[in-house]
Amino acid sequence: MNQSFMVVLRLSIVLLSLMGLADALYFTLAYYARIRKARWVPEMLCAREASSCVAVLRTPYAHVFGVPNSLLGIVYYVLLIIWILFVPRHAILLGHVWTPFETLGVLLLGASLCTVVLGFYLIYALRRVLRTHCPLCYAAHTINLILFALLILVS
Repeated sequence: MNQSFMVVLRLSIVLLSLMGLADALYFTLAYYARIRKARWVPEMLCAREASSCVAVLRTPYAHVFGVPNSLLGIVYYVLLIIWILFVPRHAILLGHVWTPFETLGVLLLGASLCTVVLGFYLIYALRRVLRTHCPLCYAAHTINLILFALLILVS
């Protein structure tokens, strides 16, 4: 792949990660009841008490291993941003070529695959079990699917 295409790919990963991070921060604040009654949050963003997004946060589907999904999302998106912006493609350490970019990339690709698989399950739960809609949930799962495809291209 040529250099300019790689720059576009990396920039796209950063932008999508920032969007996912904003979504995850929003859901984390909502999970911990920090924005439920916030008048500054537009109603279309599901901040109201009776909204489907806030209702989804009260279900067993809102957390994995006792940790809110959105909190795990924050860690994931921050790691992606750090990896794409700051991790060198290779480094020479004691005469040995070390490739942290590729090594961490494989780990993040695995994590990304997990977010996509979990996302399909959560969309199923939203639609079939909870019988509700959550626009921000759909946005997060779409971002994760696109990030997975971009990580395949970059790795």
